Amino acid sequence: MFLKKLAKQYFELEKEERKEKRLAINGEHLSIAGYKIKDLIPSLKYVISEGYLFIDEITKLKGWPEEVKVLSDMYPKLKIIATGSSAVDLQEARKVLARRAVFINLKPLTFNEFLKIKYKTSIVPFDPFIEDKLTNAIRTELDAREKLNDIEKIMEEYKKMNLPYLIETPKSTLLDVIERIIYEDIGSIASFSEEVLNKFKPLLKILALSEKTSYDNLSKDLEVGKGTVIKMLDYLSKANVIKPIYPYAKGKSKIRKELKYLFASPVIRQVLLDLIGEKERAIGLIREDLFAMHIEKEELFYLTKGPDYVWRNYVFEIGGVSKRKEQFKYLEEYKNHKAFSGKYIIHDGLQITSGEIFKLPFYIFLSYF
Repeated sequence: MFLKKLAKQYFELEKEERKEKRLAINGEHLSIAGYKIKDLIPSLKYVISEGYLFIDEITKLKGWPEEVKVLSDMYPKLKIIATGSSAVDLQEARKVLARRAVFINLKPLTFNEFLKIKYKTSIVPFDPFIEDKLTNAIRTELDAREKLNDIEKIMEEYKKMNLPYLIETPKSTLLDVIERIIYEDIGSIASFSEEVLNKFKPLLKILALSEKTSYDNLSKDLEVGKGTVIKMLDYLSKANVIKPIYPYAKGKSKIRKELKYLFASPVIRQVLLDLIGEKERAIGLIREDLFAMHIEKEELFYLTKGPDYVWRNYVFEIGGVSKRKEQFKYLEEYKNHKAFSGKYIIHDGLQITSGEIFKLPFYIFLSYF
């Protein structure tokens, strides 16, 4: 629904500002009627050979990447904007449309995007990489206190509503979305048996409860081969359900450690924990999901010992308001620990504390994105 609104807004923008020809098509409607994109190609020259072609729910059409490739070759002046709800299908399409298409992944709402939608306001962003962090953080804090009545309450709302459709629908809707991702999106593309597909939800429950786990343990718990487990995790990552985090390299050497898996949004973990009656079990992991949510997975690394993460050569420990600096002493075990640009503790409270280790509330940190 959110994708449809964005596509419609862009369609209207082009209509108003550029005065170019445009045509909107729904892929699901085409599929139900028994048509494919290739059936439209000969007729488009009579309707629209240049301008903008909008195709919503393109992933409902089988073989669409190859047909879009042909369409773009035959109509080079036609700009094609396609949306789809199957992230897995879109990821697979990269193999066919490489260098021809720009793929945009619709991430969870940033904190300021959430504030704009729900509260019609936003706060001054904080820059974690600026030299004068304290002045910058205080500026964001003062702006937030002026505009937001209850920051802690709003933060709890944000944890549950950072996926756009959850602002208007209950978070239990997410369980239906997970079912569709497993049995429709992944099931239609990957060569998993029904028995393996039925193990995806148990896998997600294990990940929701676990800070760290191994492929061997997952293989044993799920009673499937290690290779199958790795493939299942890969497809959940492509579906934007989980987010793989690589270990931080110690010096110039490569550490052969397994990936750490966070959830693409903290609300996914919350819903899974609610389902198994473990609401309080993984509060710390929900904080880590929230921290990592908008950081590109290629830029974020977890530390095997000491603080939690390294991002752009800054070290981050994630925790509650009482989190202290003890974890940072383990940094000395890393050969390049003196080269880190700065150290942060990101916490649930409201207090800013400056020093060698900068303690920063979550809402200020999240205003950066």
